[in-house]
Amino acid sequence: MKEHYYTIGEVAKLSNLSVQTLRYYDQINLFKPAYTDNSSNYRYYKDDQIFYLDLIKSLKYIGTSLEDIKKALMLTPEELLVFLEQKEQRLEEKISRLNEVKYTLLKTKKQMQEQIDIPVFGEVYTQLEEDMAILQVTTNELTPTSSTNSYYSTLTKIIENEGSVLNSRYGCSYPLANYIDVNDIIYDAIFTPLLTERTFSKLSTDVKQTVVPAGIYVCIAFIYHPETYFSYYEKLKNYVDSQKKAFESTVYELYMPATLIAEQEKKFIVELKIRQKSLN
Repeated sequence: MKEHYYTIGEVAKLSNLSVQTLRYYDQINLFKPAYTDNSSNYRYYKDDQIFYLDLIKSLKYIGTSLEDIKKALMLTPEELLVFLEQKEQRLEEKISRLNEVKYTLLKTKKQMQEQIDIPVFGEVYTQLEEDMAILQVTTNELTPTSSTNSYYSTLTKIIENEGSVLNSRYGCSYPLANYIDVNDIIYDAIFTPLLTERTFSKLSTDVKQTVVPAGIYVCIAFIYHPETYFSYYEKLKNYVDSQKKAFESTVYELYMPATLIAEQEKKFIVELKIRQKSLN
C-alpha cells in the first residue's frame, strides 16, 4: 500500500491545530514532519504521525509543559503509565488546594455577611450560630484593655507555617461573672476563627484547636473603646441575669475591623456573646 503524506495545512485541519503551532512544534523538535522538501521547504507528514498529535494535545490539556511532553513521547507504554499516574497525583493535590481556597473564600464571605447583618449596635440581640472552628492560645494575664498582638502573632505563625491563611478577625474568651470594672476581666484564651478544615499538628501545650459550639447566643455589638467596653458587658450580663433561661458560663468576644480603607481611622467592632444552654 502506497504511503500517504499530508501537507502541513492538511495536518492542521485534521488535528484542529494552527499551521503556526505545527511550525513551532517543528522548531522545538516536539513534532517534526516526516520529511521537508528542500527546494520548496514544504513540510510533509505521514499517517502514523497523527497519533502523536493526539497524545501531545491530551498531555497539554492536563497542564503538561512542552518540555515534559517531549520527554513523555520518548517513553515506553509502561513508563508513560507511571508518568501519567504521577501527573494525576499532582492534579489531585492541586484540586485539593483549590477546594481549600474555595472553602476559605466562602467562609470569609460568610463572616463579612455576618458582620454586615449585625442587627443593632449597643443593644442585646439573639442569633442562632453554627459551630465555629478556632485555634486558641491560653492566657491568664490580659484584659480587654491589653494588647493581644504577641498572642495573635503566635497564632499567625502556626497557621501560616501550615500553609493556610489567617482570619481578619480574632477573639477572646473569659468567664461570665460579676466584675467591678474592665480590668477585673481576665481572658482565658485568645483565638482566631479558622478558615480551613485542616487539622493542625504538633501544637504546644498552650495552643489548642477547638470549636465554639453551635447554638442560640445572646449578643451585643459595639465600636471598641476601653472606656465604654465594661458598660456593654454589664448590659449583656444584666440581660442574661434577667432571663429565666439558663446560660453557659463563658463569654466569647469577637474583634473585627469596622473599616478596611487604609486612609480611614481604624475602628473595630466588638461582639460579646453568651450561649444559651441546650434543653437536651
